[in-house]
Amino acid sequence: MAHVSVKKYGQVRASSIAEMAPYEQINLIFSNIIGRLAATKGFIERKEIQKKGENISACVLLFGALQDALNLEVEQDPSISNNLLALYDYCQRRLTQANINNDIEAIIEVSSIVKEIKEGWDNIPLDQRNPAV
Repeated sequence: MAHVSVKKYGQVRASSIAEMAPYEQINLIFSNIIGRLAATKGFIERKEIQKKGENISACVLLFGALQDALNLEVEQDPSISNNLLALYDYCQRRLTQANINNDIEAIIEVSSIVKEIKEGWDNIPLDQRNPAV
């Protein structure tokens, strides 16, 4: 099932991503990470090392995209962005360890973290999802 999710992301055209609102782009990144981590767990179990490494590398890059999307200049409360920056860094480090050690528990941990963040993201009120620039 995770393979189907990963394949769907491969079908998204770059132009359609560019046309998405920033909220939707971030949501797609979260979903992509979750799908890739589910597939990675299976790759580790089946000892498909190359696919495992490719998926973990993609997830690390996706976490980098999440870090790049953070607004660290927010004057009201920069602690939220700084906390997310540190959490994404932690997830990248855990995934690197998972890759080296074929550690399914680390994959599950990172997946759980992303699911929790995504749940909060999904609960952002509709009127605040696409603020005026």
